[in-house]
Order: sequence, then C-alpha cells, then structure tokens
Amino acid sequence: MMLNEGWDVRNVNVIVGLRSYTSERNVLPEQVIGRGLRKMFPDENASVKDFVNILEVIGPPGLMQIIEELERNENITFGTANLGNQINVTTIFVDMDKQEFDLEIPILTPVIVVREFEIDENTLDKIPPLNIRLENKVFKTTYKAVDMVTGSVQVERNWDMPVPQDVKSVIAYYTGRILKELNLANMFADLYPIVKEYIEKKLFDQNVELEDPRVLFQISEPELQEKLIKVFVDNLKDLAFTDRQASIFDRIRISDTQPFVWTKKVYQANKCIFNYVPCNNDLEVNFARFLDSVNDVKAFSKLVQKIGFFIEYRDSGGNLRYYYPDFLVKLEDKYVIAETKGEEDVDVKFKDKRAKLWCEDAERVTGDKWIYVRVNEDELQISFRKL
Repeated sequence: MMLNEGWDVRNVNVIVGLRSYTSERNVLPEQVIGRGLRKMFPDENASVKDFVNILEVIGPPGLMQIIEELERNENITFGTANLGNQINVTTIFVDMDKQEFDLEIPILTPVIVVREFEIDENTLDKIPPLNIRLENKVFKTTYKAVDMVTGSVQVERNWDMPVPQDVKSVIAYYTGRILKELNLANMFADLYPIVKEYIEKKLFDQNVELEDPRVLFQISEPELQEKLIKVFVDNLKDLAFTDRQASIFDRIRISDTQPFVWTKKVYQANKCIFNYVPCNNDLEVNFARFLDSVNDVKAFSKLVQKIGFFIEYRDSGGNLRYYYPDFLVKLEDKYVIAETKGEEDVDVKFKDKRAKLWCEDAERVTGDKWIYVRVNEDELQISFRKL
C-alpha cells in the first residue's frame, strides 16, 4: 500500500521485489523502481564528482524487465550481479603471528560539540532582514475554455485561490525545518516566537499582520520558504556548536578489532597486523603495496569503520560530519594519518584542516609526533623520508 499510494522517502537505496510482477501493465514495477530514485539530498548538485547515490534492485524477471527496457531506451548500462555465482567474500582478522605490527590510536575528546544555545531577545538581532516586497495579490483566477475552430468562449469560470487559514501551522513548519537543519532538538518552544516575530517585523519591507491574506499567501510560496529557512540557518549555525580543547580519554588498539567480512579489494601485506589489508579501490591497493615496500614504514593499517576511529569536522555547509581517514602509518619517529584521494570533493579542504588540527592535539596530549598527509593519486610515489 505504501508503494501504491505514494511513499516519499529519499533514503531508499535497496529494493527487493518479492512478487512476480507479471501483469501486462507495468505500473507497479515502475512505481517500485521510482521509489528508489528520489535524490537523497535534493539541495545538492546532481554531480558524480560530488557524490553518487546507488540504488540496488533485486527481484524476479518481471521487475528486472523495467531495468532492461530503461537500458535499451536510454542507451545506458547498469551494473549487474548474477546471484547464482559465488560472491567473493574475504574474512579480515588479526593475524596473531604479526603482533609486532599492532598499532594504537589515541581517542581524543571532540573539539567540536553540538550545544543547545540559548535563545533570548537578542537572537532576533542576529538575523538580518530579507525585506521581501509585500505584494497585493489577487486571490482569484479565471479559467476560459475557447473553441479552437470558432474562437468562441465555451466556458468561463472564476475560482478563489486557496490561502492558508492556520498561520500557527505555517510558523510551526518553519520552526521545525530550521531546527532540523541545525540538528537541534527540544528547542521548538524557544524558537517559535522568534520565527513569528521575524515574519512580523523583518521578513517583509514593512511590519505586517500575520492574519493578512497577502502574508499568508506569500509565506506559503516555496521560493520564500527556502529564503526564510536559509537566513535562519546561516546565521544561527555557528551558535549550534562550541569549540573546546581536546584531551585523551581512551585508546584503540588495532589488535582488538573483531573479524569482519570484506567484499572489495584486498592486499596481503607483511607490515599490517591483519591477514589482508582491506581496500576500497586500486589506489588504496597501490598505496598499501607502497607502504609495505619502503624501509621507513614500521607498521601500517587501513582504518576501516569497523575499527571505530573517526574525526569530527564541519563541512562546507557548516554541518557537523564525521571523517574516517584511510590509513594509519607508523614510522621510526612519528605516526602518520594518511588519506588517499583521487578526485577532490568540496569538503576535502575542511577534512584536511581538521585532520591536521587533530594531529596537533594528539601530539600535545600523547608526546608522540603525529602528522597528516594527503596522498593524491598522481603523487603516489611520495617518499616518507621527506616528511
């Protein structure tokens, strides 16, 4: 029923069809596939250089037929997998005979933390006015049906255009969207009156009454909605975070990692405590091969999410994100957090900056030297002797 009636959820990335889909009308399979084609982040540019959303579809021939027709009609090819073939799965585990290559990572307290900032009478002053022109809208529209042969008007009717009647619901919608964008909770009662007062005094080029039909009509238009939400988010975002000095509160030993399965590329290295180095792509395989071959490197490990090490940072939009670096490398006199990178996305410089600060904090609290290195694909033959 959810598929038939409509289900506007954007984070669908796997669809498994359990029925035959043999009806002559292809409406249902088209709907099923369509539910997975929503852009997960609709405000982002649809660019493969920025990110790729992958939809996996598993099902009987009736469902796959839609995919095949789409390939033919659009002259494109989708990646496929024959589930009858054996899937290449590798179990990654700690090799007890390689304990000398174990590594330890200090876990620091986050320096960027989300806080519930105080909303008071000064909060409204932090948000600049938009000065939208209050338009004298005509809340009626006329429909005419004209005979194309004779040119005579066959039907002419007037309709009143709908205007929201519940201004509280509109303001509540804005308040909820703003809090969601700021990743804040339990502050609805504090922010609601600020949004209300902003609409009354700063949204338009004049003070307005919320019950004015012109106001209700304009604040319900999508373009104005996005402007209002954006001005709040942009100017309150920095208040949602606070910075503090890092301190060490725990440590992660690579040897404590429980066995896990890996379906991507692997490399068998001598200087890694795992039986295989789990790699996401050829660049990581080549980098693991390089680390294993040079004398400077005493031990290294791929930092898969299973290990549990990440660094918090704020992205290009000011949002709190978590960065999982690629490799940890131990040299004779220092530790290196290494990131392999093919194409750069918009957040790379923010990750780089935060990783360098993390290394400075790690060096300060542990006494060991830590540095961060980004290894670009065209610079893979870098020598760690230069670090």
